[in-house]
Amino acid sequence: MRRLLIPVTLLSALLTTSVIWACSVPVFRYALERWPADQYSAVVFHRGPLQPEQQRVVDLFAREGAVARQSANVELKLVDLDADPAPQDLELWKRQESETLPLLVMRTPLPAPVPVGFWSGELTEENVSRLIDSPLRQKIAKQLINGQTAVWVFLESGDAEQDKAALEQLKAELKRMEKTLKLPEIEQADIEQGLVSVAPDSLKLKFSVETLSRKEAAEDYFTRMLIATENDLHEFSDEPMALPVFGRGRVLYALIGKGINPGTIEQACRDLTGPCTCQVKDQNPGTDLLMAVNWEKLVTPTPQEEKEIPDLTGLTSFSKQGADAAQGLSMSKEKEPKSDQATPKTESVTAEQTAQAEPATAETQVQTQESDSADAGTTELPAAGTTEAAQSNSLLRNLSILAVLAIVIMLAASYIVMGRKSES
Repeated sequence: MRRLLIPVTLLSALLTTSVIWACSVPVFRYALERWPADQYSAVVFHRGPLQPEQQRVVDLFAREGAVARQSANVELKLVDLDADPAPQDLELWKRQESETLPLLVMRTPLPAPVPVGFWSGELTEENVSRLIDSPLRQKIAKQLINGQTAVWVFLESGDAEQDKAALEQLKAELKRMEKTLKLPEIEQADIEQGLVSVAPDSLKLKFSVETLSRKEAAEDYFTRMLIATENDLHEFSDEPMALPVFGRGRVLYALIGKGINPGTIEQACRDLTGPCTCQVKDQNPGTDLLMAVNWEKLVTPTPQEEKEIPDLTGLTSFSKQGADAAQGLSMSKEKEPKSDQATPKTESVTAEQTAQAEPATAETQVQTQESDSADAGTTELPAAGTTEAAQSNSLLRNLSILAVLAIVIMLAASYIVMGRKSES
């Protein structure tokens, strides 16, 4: 009897857990609103004290540094090779096979698909700038914030004929998906629990494609990052790849070469638009990208309205290349001041300048969002006063589920006992 009860209990507990963790909100929307971007790891190897210029670059990662102010999902780790480093750090250093010091090594969120890191090089402000941001990443972020279901990054192979065929296949199939797929009906209980902050009928089912050449210098670091989202993508450098990006810059997985076909594209689209069967991010596939985006402030309850994200400032304007990248964005070009502030500088922008610019921009966004919400007055979100009621409903629903499953367990146990007695 006990041998049977234990598996039944475990199965019931598993079913209960799955039910509670699942919800009717589409995966792409749930991820955008509720899955914080995972942290990248920037490891700096050095010997002894850093020089003032090197320390200045390290300070960019401090709480009040430019990297933090740009909301980049990356954290810094210093490893002094002369101070008895931890075995895992020493192993990572050895695998770099480099004599450069200080050496900056970038890794995707742990456990990294490519443990050795996707890039390593000198500790300079320009390298940090290019690692945390790029024009294409800003363009992708803008589309996701404005409610796009997913942005597909098409990474060219360099073979024009092969790339053309795969890209046409991808675009045609995505158009078909926009017409044929249906978003799940969001349950009222999930709305009341605040699992989605927008009216269900305002959700978009729309895909876009961004083409990226592997030779594009401004996106070189980003290209390396994309290829490091899985441990074997580097083996397919001569084939095109299609990588759907959703949520807060999360790559679902890569379709490669012949794998870019109607069946696989449809499956990926269904995975993104279906109900979120598991709200726990780590139990879902995908790898986050490193992006300098303040998602918390920019993800708003009005996705159908075009939102603008702040221009690249600070670190990206350090170099001529960074300045070109910032100009390439042109997201709010008409609003840029025509004074000297709009002219790319050949010297680095100081932390103080960035500090003055960014918070003001972010604050403006927040104020605009609040104003828009107030003016619209059409949102179907529950009013603030209904929070307690929503929580109560949520609790009752979960208790009901548990009660039902408990009854099922008792009935199953009784049936088994009765069966044993009748056999004896």
